[in-house]
Amino acid sequence: MVRDEIENKLSKTIKNEKYFTFLLTFTMEISIMKLWRFYMDNNVLSIINENYSALTKTQKKLADFIKDNVHMIPFLSIAELGEKTQVSLASITRFTRELGFNGYSQFQKSAADLIRKDVVPMRELKHSITEEGEEDILSRMIRLNINSLETLNSEDLKRNFQQSVDLITGCRKLYITAARSSFSVAYYLYFMLKEFMEHVELLTEGTGDISNKLQYIEKEDCLIAISYERYTRATYNIVSYLNKKGCPVIAVTDSHSSPIALKATTVLLAKHAVDTYSFVNSMTVANALITAVGRRDKDNTLKKLERQDEIALEYGLYL
Repeated sequence: MVRDEIENKLSKTIKNEKYFTFLLTFTMEISIMKLWRFYMDNNVLSIINENYSALTKTQKKLADFIKDNVHMIPFLSIAELGEKTQVSLASITRFTRELGFNGYSQFQKSAADLIRKDVVPMRELKHSITEEGEEDILSRMIRLNINSLETLNSEDLKRNFQQSVDLITGCRKLYITAARSSFSVAYYLYFMLKEFMEHVELLTEGTGDISNKLQYIEKEDCLIAISYERYTRATYNIVSYLNKKGCPVIAVTDSHSSPIALKATTVLLAKHAVDTYSFVNSMTVANALITAVGRRDKDNTLKKLERQDEIALEYGLYL
């Protein structure tokens, strides 16, 4: 009898512990899901939109700038944001706190997290892959790139292009920098210019000698920086360094408000082809720069190109 009661109580205890364990696990899973959903739904832009109607006139002015230029926020100090929006630092701090952040630093980090999740090349690629249609892919890509090239030319681009050629041909040394997918354009531009220009150098972070190269930069030098959304901090850091040195900076990018454009002497606006994330526009600008720079001293350029051919043949470079 006593033994049966003990076994019965023990059985109930075990069942209660199992139930408690199940309940605890289930509650934790629900909490994690809620936290994840909260994190995903409450990014900088969604928080601004949710609270927009309650904002003051000054705060709405600030909110509008942030929504239109959210990709710039991780690169702007609070003072720089204040200068661009003509809003006081105290008002910016008050704005971020009213949105639930500890201050501008946390708000800036949240903006960086939002941008980090939105990988533009992958987004465009996914869209191209998932889009349905009977038109063959090759014909569609050719058509999209042709359309993009037709919209590239503008009076602003022509004016800035001529200024860029002047800066390149008049500098002591030319530096070129880019990262990730933009690096392909930078390397092509460097390789072609190096065929007839002696003082051209490619700057890339991660090679270990970037600081050694930067220490020899002088204000008579020029930088060509290529950067597209999502903008990389590596390229931005190099642009910032040369900008502080007083060097002219040529930005090849997709927006006049991109981080490198804001610190550039002149901007060559060459947006990507819609739905393809194609570099056809920036490659076209690169080819135009190569040709225009080469023509500035045509005889010398042709002489160096012929010498390059002689060396290639002498060393059996080609089959």
